[in-house]
Amino acid sequence: MRYKPAAIGLAAVAIAAVALTAPAQAKPPATTSATTTAGATAAAAATKVVTAAIQWGQNGDIPVARSYVGDSRYELAVFRPSNGTWYIRGGSTIKFGQAGDIPVPADYTGDGRAELALFRPSNGYWYVRGVGQFVWGQAGDIPAPSNYVGDSRAEAAVFRPSLGRWFIRNAATINWGAAGDIPAPADYVGDGHADLAVFRPSLGRWFIRNAAQISWGQNGDIPAPANFVGNAKADLTVFRPSTGVWFIRGAGNITWGQNGDRPQPANYAGTTATDQAVFRPSNGYWYLRYQVETTPPPPPPPECDPSYPDFCIPPPPPDLNCSDIPYQNFTVLPPDPHGLDGNHDGVGCEG
Repeated sequence: MRYKPAAIGLAAVAIAAVALTAPAQAKPPATTSATTTAGATAAAAATKVVTAAIQWGQNGDIPVARSYVGDSRYELAVFRPSNGTWYIRGGSTIKFGQAGDIPVPADYTGDGRAELALFRPSNGYWYVRGVGQFVWGQAGDIPAPSNYVGDSRAEAAVFRPSLGRWFIRNAATINWGAAGDIPAPADYVGDGHADLAVFRPSLGRWFIRNAAQISWGQNGDIPAPANFVGNAKADLTVFRPSTGVWFIRGAGNITWGQNGDRPQPANYAGTTATDQAVFRPSNGYWYLRYQVETTPPPPPPPECDPSYPDFCIPPPPPDLNCSDIPYQNFTVLPPDPHGLDGNHDGVGCEG
């Protein structure tokens, strides 16, 4: 599903994007070497990495993976502007939209499934399949639907770069950002609401409303926040196309992808964490990297001495007496290493 977006206040207010804390300097290095934290290493001990390459789409398609079925896993999907058609792997092929539309699928009804939806910059309309249509935005706006109110439904929203302003339908109008910023709303604090956030490429800095100003990334990076650790919060993450490295704050760096790939982090495996995934327009392939829990091998069966076929009594050491075991009147075969058959009649620990 989408990131659970955070409380932003419901009053229509205008707040300048300057009331931020001092920047925390945590800029990832410009390197492709992979690193992991101690916590990530410990978690990896109970998981294994699985990768997959799946062709689903073609050059010119827009990736729109979402949980269309409602089982918490994302389905691979693309929107093809050239014919206005959605292709959902394992699901349907649906004609909905036209060239120039921006796909904005999300769960607008709160039923746990994403609806097909489009934002049409030419007229500012949103078209939500099975729900309806409405005007919300204008040409030049960047659509950013998410669950801002915390009612398990996504609200239609746009970020207007020319004003640095967010317009959230039925919720609020808030100044947060500037021209050139990339909107990146997500639940960064784990309270079930999406926080307003922008990534500023010119500075490599994130501005998270009511949270922090954090340096994480550099010009050219693509913001890809998601819950990679599995703690119900979105982690600051950037994908660096020049090197194919994901920089996940607090969880390490992972090389997965190449220049031209579009990062599509989501829960494809059905686990509690997010998987790295990229869509490669040049060949229409999806490249998935995810971790699955490993089942430890069963413990070896207890070692049993063949002199006592009725019950599992381990061989010495240590030496056992009848008072050490809960059994009586059982078969004893030579050589009886514990000496449980004192009268040598083939019966041990006679009561």
